[in-house]
Amino acid sequence: MLGTRAPQLIAGLYGFCAFLPYPSISVGSNSAIQIGNLLTLALCPLLLCTGWRNKPYWMAPLHIAPMILSTAMLGFTGGDIDPSFKTFITYSLAALTLLATQLLGPKLFFDLLIGVTVAAILHGMIGFWQLLAFNAGYFPLQSLYVNQSFLSIQDNVDIIVQYIQRPFGLFPEPSAMSASLAPFVLLWAALLGGLVKLRTQPPRWMMATFTVAAALSLGLMIISRSGHTAITLAAGSVLAAIWLKRSRATPANVAAIMVTLGLVLPMIFYFAGNALADRTGGAEMGNSSWAERSSSMVIGLQLVFDGGIWTYLFGLGTGETAVLMQRLHGLEAVWSVTLTYLYESGVVGGIAMLLIGRALYRSWRDSGYDSVFAAIFFVWFVGITITTSYSQLLPIWIALGLMTMWNGIIAPADPMPLPIAARRRRASSNVSTASTPPVVATPSRRWSGQNLSTPPSRWRDQ
Repeated sequence: MLGTRAPQLIAGLYGFCAFLPYPSISVGSNSAIQIGNLLTLALCPLLLCTGWRNKPYWMAPLHIAPMILSTAMLGFTGGDIDPSFKTFITYSLAALTLLATQLLGPKLFFDLLIGVTVAAILHGMIGFWQLLAFNAGYFPLQSLYVNQSFLSIQDNVDIIVQYIQRPFGLFPEPSAMSASLAPFVLLWAALLGGLVKLRTQPPRWMMATFTVAAALSLGLMIISRSGHTAITLAAGSVLAAIWLKRSRATPANVAAIMVTLGLVLPMIFYFAGNALADRTGGAEMGNSSWAERSSSMVIGLQLVFDGGIWTYLFGLGTGETAVLMQRLHGLEAVWSVTLTYLYESGVVGGIAMLLIGRALYRSWRDSGYDSVFAAIFFVWFVGITITTSYSQLLPIWIALGLMTMWNGIIAPADPMPLPIAARRRRASSNVSTASTPPVVATPSRRWSGQNLSTPPSRWRDQ
């Protein structure tokens, strides 16, 4: 029994561990290997017994290839290749999560999603515990937060507890948490609202688990006061409007609409507005955070333009943006996964991104331009572009894997039944059509064998 369920258990374990960046195994002074990375390495040998025909397995190697060229070019030009090579290893391990997700394929994605759901519930529970603990003056489970790839929690515990006080679950910081959870919050909401459905139909208890995971994850994003929460709520509002338009006028749906519009949405936007007030309003901390974020992106682009033609073509070198930003401008890094990749891999990396983007567009087109796909892509892209700089976050790669296999995982939603009045009109139309005697077509004169030399009656003499 266990042997037949082994693939499902492995997929579920992988989804769970990929959402837990802590704890990890330290490698060197600034790198670490997560449990999810080890499982990725264990899954990748499956490529040896899997066909590549009509599969998206080419995306991860294509994405990694420009980093190899960038690192090699840095060595040819006399740069320090040792830290660049270490950064390349950790980045490649994270990017291979995309390949591992695709290897599990649509057949096992439901089991992977179960693991993701359980991990999200765990993050939400720990996040609300942190909210209470920060008010009490301590940081819960402090010893678990060991991962040298991220900003040290251990060294900043007092600042987080006394001044920042923003929960983030078992993630390195609030922005990383929001960028990781937001795409799946929209996916769970779309499944619960019937906008899409999984090809593997989940049982009722699993749908209830999706509800808990979506509520806790969105709640954690709100109390974390991440600016990405506003982006997620905007995309969710569009999906809610689509659901409202498609819902038929049954008593259950009318009640659900009244509760949603009259209670749920006002509460969400009220608490979100209060929580985000110091992030978008006059609080110094919020404005300085976004000012540094935007400044890092502009400065990184200037570094590329100042480097010459080879830098323009092949980038600054893997890991070099953080080194140059700290040395020249006193900033930690460029706060963007997407832009850091472009700055470090140059035009060659941009071409790789365009090819992957083209494949995503085809997946969206084949889905019939699914609005849920568009919403998930939107919050995912915003998350990796202006929200977090941590490419080591495995959930962002799993979300990309979901979109590359969308049509194998997600089935089109069942068409909504017609409203009652429309059904009655169609039924009466069918009845009237059935009661009308059929009209028998009269053969045309030209084919009836009649002598065509005889003029029709209307031309005959009366």
